[in-house]
Amino acid sequence: MRVVLSVAAGKISSVTLLRRLSTYSRRNNFYKAFREVGRVIRTIQLLRYLSDPQLRRRTTAATNKVESYNTSPPGAASATRAASATTTPPSRRSRSSSPPC
Repeated sequence: MRVVLSVAAGKISSVTLLRRLSTYSRRNNFYKAFREVGRVIRTIQLLRYLSDPQLRRRTTAATNKVESYNTSPPGAASATRAASATTTPPSRRSRSSSPPC
């Protein structure tokens, strides 16, 4: 609680706090406390996800939308591989295959 109040009062910046936490060992009490807070937040979010069908639908729709941007059209990968196999940039050609000067 003191850490939150210190950040809110401007006595310590959040960047400084994170820097200090990242340099402390895992035996540090701040590290342990923030790790447990993170676990609690993750558990609450998981329980919300499991109990709310609307949240699951929105999450699935958003995930599908993002993944649709990452997929390539069928055959694009094999066509790219075939094109790169048949064309070799001039810098990668062997010197023996170039005409003599």
